[in-house]
Amino acid sequence: MYKPVELKVDDKLIRGCVRTPQGPGPFPAVCFYHGFSVDKVGLLRLHEMFARMLVDNGFACVRFDFYGCGESDGNFSDMRVSDEIIQGKAIYEWTLAQDFAIPEKVYPVGHSLGGVIASIVAASYQPPAAVLWSPALSVYYDISGRVGAVPDHYEKTYDLDGLDVSGGFFEDVRSLDFLKMASGYKNRVLVIHGEKDEKIPAAVTGNYRDLYGKAMKLVIVKGCNHQFSSMPWRQQAYNETVSFLLNGRP
Repeated sequence: MYKPVELKVDDKLIRGCVRTPQGPGPFPAVCFYHGFSVDKVGLLRLHEMFARMLVDNGFACVRFDFYGCGESDGNFSDMRVSDEIIQGKAIYEWTLAQDFAIPEKVYPVGHSLGGVIASIVAASYQPPAAVLWSPALSVYYDISGRVGAVPDHYEKTYDLDGLDVSGGFFEDVRSLDFLKMASGYKNRVLVIHGEKDEKIPAAVTGNYRDLYGKAMKLVIVKGCNHQFSSMPWRQQAYNETVSFLLNGRP
């Protein structure tokens, strides 16, 4: 089943969708968080096809466009990571309250900046497992380097491949300590990262190893880029994630 949904968070209207298996439910559920400059469908439908695979394996999948992205209200220049963290938590809480979801089996999963948000959601709600695809721990350096943004000299806006990125975005993200916000999560974590990630180097996985210790499983996808833009790469990410979640059920 496919259902469009809306959610208002701090007077910001965001739009999303729910996919569920056939039958009355409830089901284990995944809240999937997209990354910077994309949407709930994902580049080359990365997130959409994953949602369909989840349904085939008995999971519901919830995906929202963050404010200023995709079908949600706002402009991209309004986008702030601190707001996306608040929205990510609201999406998770909304999912916990839905009839289709088993509350103790709701898992945060995210790609890139969405992986960072999933890690923060996990620390706040202690789900039984969480999955981070290419978590964008160094997103500030990636995006500022691409547009030449310099602290204390931020311009009002920057043109990033046709997207209007606000100087306020850089001020906001630079103020956030992602690892500190993700600390305290006590359950199982899967981190999947491309060996040849051109945006967020695979070396950031070491920071997550330090954070999670033996509770973290790390998968490095050989030759893979940031967007998993090859069928074998994305299929490995899908298979590893579904297997991990199935084994991680309480």
